[in-house]
Amino acid sequence: MRCPTCTLLLPLLLACTASSDSSDGPATDSTAHEVTGYEVLWSTDPDPMVAAEQAQFTQQVTDQDGVPIADLQQNHERMVHTLFVSTDLSSFTHTHQEDFTPVTAENLRTATFGFPVTLPLAGRYFMMFDFASEDQWLQTTDALTVTGSPAQAAEPDLTPNDTVTVDGVTGTLTWSADPVATYESNWTLSLSGPDGLPVTDVTQYLGADAHCIMVDATATWGSHTHAWFPDMSSMTPGMAMPHLYNGPDIPFAFTFPTGGSYKMWIQFARSSQPDLVYTMPFVFFVAG
Repeated sequence: MRCPTCTLLLPLLLACTASSDSSDGPATDSTAHEVTGYEVLWSTDPDPMVAAEQAQFTQQVTDQDGVPIADLQQNHERMVHTLFVSTDLSSFTHTHQEDFTPVTAENLRTATFGFPVTLPLAGRYFMMFDFASEDQWLQTTDALTVTGSPAQAAEPDLTPNDTVTVDGVTGTLTWSADPVATYESNWTLSLSGPDGLPVTDVTQYLGADAHCIMVDATATWGSHTHAWFPDMSSMTPGMAMPHLYNGPDIPFAFTFPTGGSYKMWIQFARSSQPDLVYTMPFVFFVAG
């Protein structure tokens, strides 16, 4: 299995340690295993993957010593959210084991999950693994190289856009103010159907009214947020996000770390077609 090239280190997490008190009898010493970081080990079959051909992707979530994280928490209805973004920013895939096969006790015990995936273009892909443990939202990232053809474009298309139509639904992005790095940015996605009428049947997809995945222009940084609501920042993975937005407007808020061009993909579903996930791509510029 391969190790991630970039691992997010979290504050020290201590496992429970048995206490001893001489007044209660003999001491029962035990050594707690300290979790100071998380890694996602992964492999593909075949290795390397080939463009436009299905492969099996296997991943295991471990601590810094390679010990499986046996207490992973389900977050947004999945154990691990895996995202693949091509370096030219033209290809985006958001997938999970549960989309194909149920999670078993063995999956949970070993923190190991797998799924089939087909990536359309040869070249480098930026990978994000989003998961949860100890009531913390966690992420690690890595890179994957796909062989074969066709190849990705030499450079990403970074032309900003604020309107896109996907499967007959038009989404328009409106910013409350031009986004500036290190300051909270606020924007709204407004939805309309092919008849121009507002879309008002947005339903939750993976436990949120909408998901928003963002990467920078170099596809070396990424993050994931959701439709905004009050006290969102204090939520833990075990809490359920409320359904607040039927449409046509869905608000978001995020603080971008640096200036430059970014691409985001906003995902949502409608009650009229609950099995259809709409994925709307937008390119924008952050000052700073």
